[in-house]
Formats: sequence, C-alpha cells, structure tokens
Amino acid sequence: MSKVVVGWDIGGAHVKAVMLDAQGRVLRVSQQACALWKGLDLLEDSLQTLLDLWSLEPDQCAHMVTMTGELVDLFENRVQGVRAIADTVKKRLPQAMFYMVSQNDKASFVASVDGKESDIASMNWHASAQCLAETNVESAMLIVDIGSTTSDITVCNAHQVQTNGWTDAERMTSQGLLYTGVVRTPLMALGPYIDWQKQARHIAAEYFATTADVYRVLEELLPKHDLAATADAQDRSLQASMRRLARMVGHDLEDGDTVYWRSLAQAFRYKQLSMLVDAIQSCIKKSAMQPQTLTGLGAGSFLLPEIAHRLGMIYKPASASILADDPQLKNDAEVCFPAYAVARLWQAWH
Repeated sequence: MSKVVVGWDIGGAHVKAVMLDAQGRVLRVSQQACALWKGLDLLEDSLQTLLDLWSLEPDQCAHMVTMTGELVDLFENRVQGVRAIADTVKKRLPQAMFYMVSQNDKASFVASVDGKESDIASMNWHASAQCLAETNVESAMLIVDIGSTTSDITVCNAHQVQTNGWTDAERMTSQGLLYTGVVRTPLMALGPYIDWQKQARHIAAEYFATTADVYRVLEELLPKHDLAATADAQDRSLQASMRRLARMVGHDLEDGDTVYWRSLAQAFRYKQLSMLVDAIQSCIKKSAMQPQTLTGLGAGSFLLPEIAHRLGMIYKPASASILADDPQLKNDAEVCFPAYAVARLWQAWH
C-alpha cells in the first residue's frame, strides 16, 4: 500500500475524481460537468478547480488517470484525443500516470501515452472490472455500470476480466458497451415506438427530451448526478421535465396531469430497462458463464436491483467493496467507480 492517491476518470461530459488515503479509504469524491467537445480549456479548468477545492498541490499525492473523453468530436480520431487529453492533464498534474491494458490482457500504469494510445483509450470499464475482480471472493461476477451516457456490461471469471472486445466498436458489436444512460440519452434513442396507455406510440425523432427528464419526473435521479444541460436549455423543474416528455409523443404539457406524465416516464423507464436486460442476457450467453451475482455501479445503479431481480440474480452494490468511514462517500465513489478503481489498483500494485 502506498501514499495518498487521486484517481481521475476523464469523460466526454464529466470529470470524476476520488481521493484515497494510504490505507485505501475514500477521503473525497468529486464529479464535475465538463463538456469536453467544446474545448480542452474546459478540462484544464475542471482539473484546476478540483485542485483548488481540495487544496492540493499537484505533487502532493499520486495521480492515476483513465479516460473516455478521447472519442468526442473535438478530435479527428481517438489517438489524437488520447494525446491531447494526456498533454492537458500533464499541464496540471505533471506526475500523472495513465491506466492501460495491453492486448495480452496485462493492465498497468504508464507515464507516457506515446505509442500506447489504443491501449489507454476507453479503458475505464476494464479498470472497474479489474478492481472488483481482484477484491471480491466471487469467482464468477457480472458487473454492470449504468452511467449518464453509456452502460458497460462485463463478466469476470476466476478473478479475471473476460473481455468481450477491446475497442468501442468491438464492445458495441458484442453489446458489452451500450449507448444508453440515465442522464444524457435522447429519448428518441429508445424508439421508434413505446408502449403507453395500452397503445404503441411513435416517438418523435427529435431532441426534445433526455432520460434525465424520465428519472427526474420519477424522482430517482439525484440532483448531484443531474449535471447535463436539458434538451431545450430550460430548467430542471418537474414542470419543465414533464413538458419535454410530452413533446416526445406529440402532446403539450396541458394535455395531462402529473399522474399522466409520470405514466409516460414509467413507459420510457420500462423500455430502457428492457434494452439493458436484453443486452445483459446476450453478454452472459456469449460468456458461457452463469454468474449468480450482479454487481452494480454508476449514476444509474438505482435501476440495477430491479434488473437483477428480472434476471434471477442477487444484487450487490459496488459500494460494498469500497472502504470509507462515511456511507455517503461510499455511495459517491460507487458513481465515480472507475476513478476509485484506478486509484485502488495503483495502491494494490505498489
């Protein structure tokens, strides 16, 4: 076990950080909105904001980084994105190390990304799975991370990550990576039809609403995880959220009451859960494993107990594997688990 370490997960829409003490206990957790596609200066600002907030000097502790932000359309390709993010991180955190997984399934940390870009790009899911595989007694594990934008489905066996593809393209083909989340997903992505009021309703192919509206109306999404801009750039109130939902099926807010629009939100929720269940079943079938436990994490982990029940599995929150004196810190670190994972793995390996 080594000194205090901060793990960073740099995505396309958020920057997440988790600080661990020398014994591996969570001290602090932060999640900031960072629309990386608008410019690298926003990433610089997010890094500096957190250093200031936590009163940290860059060399005061170790910094471990994983990323998915390289895929935003600010960059021509992922290689360019990894290099640009790494250069930006190094400006604020000169001693930062980056999580990578080589094609022989060997995970490690490196100081330079040069020539290793494809082994570093979008490996946060692997860091989470590797951490859980190493710290849990279960031999076979199903790990599901439902985030704000995407969901990752991973099977572990004999304390090893069973990869269902290395690149985003491969993992999307195998359904290990599903572009559906509880905040930023446009509701038209759940279409083209939805069952509501005993009818199949066509969903508008317009960016009228997102899944955040669904879970805001159903009071399942915590405000601290509801950081993305709304589809119409209006507020996050119940009324505004229901108005956006109504537009998805060609209605005005005034056409129904709160109960009416909550039922529409429930219909969208059911559709998204069904998509996730189908993808999970496909991943389990391809793995030829029969894990009994579903370990859940991410901003959308509130959906996973029900998904586990549908699958006939025992649900275990990833927070059960996290050390922290404050239960709230454990829950917050579960939402930012890849950041926790890279910090914890670095400590375990050094």
